[in-house]
Amino acid sequence: MMRFDEILGQPAAIEMLRGVLAKGRVPHALLLHGPDGVGKATVARAFAAALVCERGDDAACGDCASCALLASGNHPDFLLVGRLTRKEIKGKETSRLATHVSDASEGELGSSILVDQVRRLNELVALRPRQGPRRVFLIDPAERMNREAQNALLKTLEEPPERSVLILVSARPHLLLPTVRSRCFSVGFSALRPADLAPLLEAHGIPRDEAHVRAGLSEGSVGQALSLDLEARRERRREVFEMLDALSSSPAAVERLPAMAASLAGKDEPTLLDGLALLQGMLRDAARVAAGDGSGCLIHADLEDALTGLGRRLGAARAADLVSSVERLRGDLRFNANRVLIAEALLAAVAGGPLP
Repeated sequence: MMRFDEILGQPAAIEMLRGVLAKGRVPHALLLHGPDGVGKATVARAFAAALVCERGDDAACGDCASCALLASGNHPDFLLVGRLTRKEIKGKETSRLATHVSDASEGELGSSILVDQVRRLNELVALRPRQGPRRVFLIDPAERMNREAQNALLKTLEEPPERSVLILVSARPHLLLPTVRSRCFSVGFSALRPADLAPLLEAHGIPRDEAHVRAGLSEGSVGQALSLDLEARRERRREVFEMLDALSSSPAAVERLPAMAASLAGKDEPTLLDGLALLQGMLRDAARVAAGDGSGCLIHADLEDALTGLGRRLGAARAADLVSSVERLRGDLRFNANRVLIAEALLAAVAGGPLP
């Protein structure tokens, strides 16, 4: 079980949530939103732990029976709503909320959180808590709810039960219906700059030189910075940057577009998402440098000279448009879009083709 005082980074979001708990004015629904991998789900679980804790303070005590149950993964009042495996969907087990903590769990996950799951949530949300003071439902990633599921959730958001709390976690909140977003208390998260992330890693026991390298390769994510394979990450970033560099420099590079797209798409959706995150981060840095406001705020600060050249070739406006295109295409993965076609459309745009 994670507690607030064990979380690195995101002090503003944590302070806001602790204030909500201390005042005893917990919203019936919250939306924790920000970039991938910056700690939203970790903070959400710490907040959930505080909500079901029997001592009712501004953080979980870690000692009561409810905290012990949550730490063991068996708390009856904490329920996770996430994507089911394709095996479960094929077996018509779509009324289950979720059996998964992350995309690394058993079996390939389906593309969406389904309406039957949300209908089951609506049934459970009205029940009285069995152990703690509240029931807590964590929907992660919330943007993976299909439109029918989001509309079904509105029933609960519009008539919230008194002793249930919904926590939505999303890296792409714009994919949620405006009516869903407007009924949630919003808590924003941001990626950490390498200059801010490195000291946190040092405080976690990582040597200074290694901390700075990890900070520059982790897209502003504390969790990724702590766990990443440095050599593999360096190599993946080098591959992605070489695609950007070649396609923005030479028309002849378009001949290699199919091979580049296959490499970017990788073997599965997480590989593509990782590649798109790197691509988006470097394009955003290039746009900042080209616009003259990149100093001190680049995610890939160690590539500043190379990104300056990329920004000069693309121009600030084009680079910014490509960043927006990456974001849209990441959202398209909810709809079983072809991974290689997504990668190819985006890389073709880097080479000067139409924005996908």
